[in-house]
Amino acid sequence: MPDPVRLPPIQSVRNFRDMGGYETPSGQQTRWGKLFRSGHLAELNDADRVKIVALPINTVIDFRSGREKERNPSIWTEGWSPEYHPTPIGGNAAAWVQELYERLSTSPFPAAELREQFILAFRTIPIENADGLKTFFNSLLTAPEGGVLFHCTAGKDRTGIAGALLLNALGVDEDQIMKDFLLTNEAVDLEASSERIASWLSEKAGRTIEANDVHPLVGVEADFLHAAYASIKENHGTLEAYLSTAMGLSPDKREKLKTLFLEG
Repeated sequence: MPDPVRLPPIQSVRNFRDMGGYETPSGQQTRWGKLFRSGHLAELNDADRVKIVALPINTVIDFRSGREKERNPSIWTEGWSPEYHPTPIGGNAAAWVQELYERLSTSPFPAAELREQFILAFRTIPIENADGLKTFFNSLLTAPEGGVLFHCTAGKDRTGIAGALLLNALGVDEDQIMKDFLLTNEAVDLEASSERIASWLSEKAGRTIEANDVHPLVGVEADFLHAAYASIKENHGTLEAYLSTAMGLSPDKREKLKTLFLEG
């Protein structure tokens, strides 16, 4: 089961969690109450508004496109007015998924093709959206005192890549980075959510669609993050070179990130 501190009881925001407690080889850990990741805030309910106001989040970085924000506008609440950074990053496979929905009634469910689209998105995002990810790091470095929440729509793809890059920049062990990435599957209850979506799609298609086939719509796989790393290495040689050049993280900036978000 996921750490109950890492996953606070804010149930109306999908995939909401604290990124504290991840370790570096030197024994340092990411600070609790400083880095949060999630899906969109459009469904924040009254009970959870009280909880989110109590958290030390003074900055929100939003990776969604303008159209995504129109469909699901963020809900702010009295007593919570964080500094807001719209930082659109593409590559969430939304257009292809819409096409999938439209062709369900006439074609078999393209399970392999769906998975490949998400692999392609993970390969594409770090390269074609490097400017947005660089802005993400700049926002972290200049954020006011307090915690930072970064999110996209589902909190798993764009947010997952940004979270992995940040933990890499902080020097967190790779197994800990993958642990955070895959925690999405527990945060969203992958099996139950996949069953619900498969049932809805089956009704729409007029044929049975298996829950396993829709996993990429709900959760993540280790291979997704491996695809992002492979693309970075193909284009930049190493992940370190990517962080230094594409993300603009000089040694001084890396040290500042560590001062801000590591303890111990």
